[in-house]
Amino acid sequence: MNSILLVDSETVAATSLQACLKRFGFEVELADSGMAAHAWFRSRHFDLILVEFDLSPRPNGDPVLEPSKSAIGCWSGTGLIRELRAVRITSPILVHTVLEGELYETASLDAGADDYIVKKAPISILLSRLHAHLRRSERDLGLAGKAERRTAIGRFTLDRKARVLLADGKPIILAQREMRLLEQLASSPSRVFSHDDILDEVWGDELRRSPAALAGSLRRLRQKMAKHGLPDPVENVRGRGFRLLPAIRLNGKSHTDR
Repeated sequence: MNSILLVDSETVAATSLQACLKRFGFEVELADSGMAAHAWFRSRHFDLILVEFDLSPRPNGDPVLEPSKSAIGCWSGTGLIRELRAVRITSPILVHTVLEGELYETASLDAGADDYIVKKAPISILLSRLHAHLRRSERDLGLAGKAERRTAIGRFTLDRKARVLLADGKPIILAQREMRLLEQLASSPSRVFSHDDILDEVWGDELRRSPAALAGSLRRLRQKMAKHGLPDPVENVRGRGFRLLPAIRLNGKSHTDR
């Protein structure tokens, strides 16, 4: 499980994001200031650091919206990043902020941040950036074989480790068999998989293996998709089995990313 230190003085928003990232399989600790972040680093290592640009106290929860070059140096988000890089902390650092603009972004990258993401971006974008930087870091450390696998299904993304389907920015929590079913169909998008093909792969030799069990998993998956206003991803091919719905397949090339 990858560990993240989330540094943000807006504790309500940070707590909400912490809970969200935990649902996606991350271990997340919070720090509400640069000082609190340093305290964490004295006791442990983090795989990735997520920092708000403006860490100044905000009693009303409102960020400063007018940029100025003189003020940027005083804001502790970029200052914290410089301090971490100065003591040779090499973990990826991403600035995750409400502030938009070239001045903020260039100041963050110049300070040593690896990326800059505005908070209004969908959670799917944030997760994709997190995973991309973690994969890059693991490759640099010679740990690429340990990187988790994600499967693209058209415009959707199946996260095997977190058992989540990211669909148009909407995270859908999957049961183990629902995840394995989608993964099998995505492995060969145009192929029709028979009932036995799917039962062999998803249920194996389990006693609960049966066409009824397969039908139940499909029904629950479809209900989850419908609840989020998303299309049924599985097409029934009469007398033959199942495959990815053509509309899903054609919305992007399905592939596996290790």
